Amino acid sequence: MRAVLRKQFGQAFFAAAFLSLLPSNLHASAEFDLSGKSVTFIVGGGPGGGVDAFARTIAPYLTKHLPGSPVVKVGNMGASGGLQGVQYLYNVAAGDGTFVGTTNAGPVSEPLMGQVKVNYDIAKFKWVGSLTTGDTVCAVWHQSSIKTIDDARKRDVPMASTGATSAPTRATLMAAYLLGARFKPIPGYDGGSSLLAIERQEVDGSCTTLGSLRTTRPDWVANRQLRILVQVSMTKDPEFPDVPRLVDLIANEEHKQMLEFMLMPYEFNNPLMLPPGASDEALKVWRAAFSKAVRDPDYLADAGKRLQKITPKSGDEVEALVNKMLATPPAIIKRVIETTDIKKLRN
Repeated sequence: MRAVLRKQFGQAFFAAAFLSLLPSNLHASAEFDLSGKSVTFIVGGGPGGGVDAFARTIAPYLTKHLPGSPVVKVGNMGASGGLQGVQYLYNVAAGDGTFVGTTNAGPVSEPLMGQVKVNYDIAKFKWVGSLTTGDTVCAVWHQSSIKTIDDARKRDVPMASTGATSAPTRATLMAAYLLGARFKPIPGYDGGSSLLAIERQEVDGSCTTLGSLRTTRPDWVANRQLRILVQVSMTKDPEFPDVPRLVDLIANEEHKQMLEFMLMPYEFNNPLMLPPGASDEALKVWRAAFSKAVRDPDYLADAGKRLQKITPKSGDEVEALVNKMLATPPAIIKRVIETTDIKKLRN
């Protein structure tokens, strides 16, 4: 009996010793492998919009770099400016690593804004990384009678938007407040239909990102079919050196803090995140795959053909920005809420 026990102990010891010598990433692959599975990529944006375009471009490269090379299927849940997709990811999606999501900036800050009741906690998502930095502009169709910001102070300027709490709606209202412009967001569109509304001249324009426009309507940017009035983003786009930044047009310190808070989510635009229930091992593997995907020469070439400017941030960097946003003084958040509440506009 003792001999049997000694033999079993010896076998266990050598097995443990052998496993301890294996590379850590081999352990990870053994514990988290998506072979034979499919991944659902939830897009908090409508088909044809910028969020959708970025997601569909990177999806094949996530398949390439995830262990087991699972099929990545993209599904759109763009209602309420992307809140639908984010809430599904938080409350319904499985936390086994087979669900990942992305969104625009609106749903990222909404839990702090509180203009719409949401049932998710932004701090509990597992952040994989982000694809680009926001470059929001307020622009009008080239045939609009609005040619300058001063013109926008003289008459109402309907601007296509998505949800009542979406990033385009908030950017429109914030720019209107800080500039004294009469921009009026018209919510209810998704990313694709909002562009059609501009082209049909149902509205004058929109406050959206150059990244989305370059991806979905590159000719509009190249041929100046959109007249850009102001750059809302913190970083000036070199293609439009004569278009002013919003931050350069304001002097009030409180206003600058309000703008910084509103633009914080744009610093990690098009983020990828896992549901709160995802394991640390799943997050580790997803972050590694994301890091490889955004540096893949084939992906960068593919994104370049679609005029997508890829300026990735790691999951750790995104998490740090989320924490910084959460630490914003309540008084500043309150002022942003008061300024970007579309209900006041309707009253």
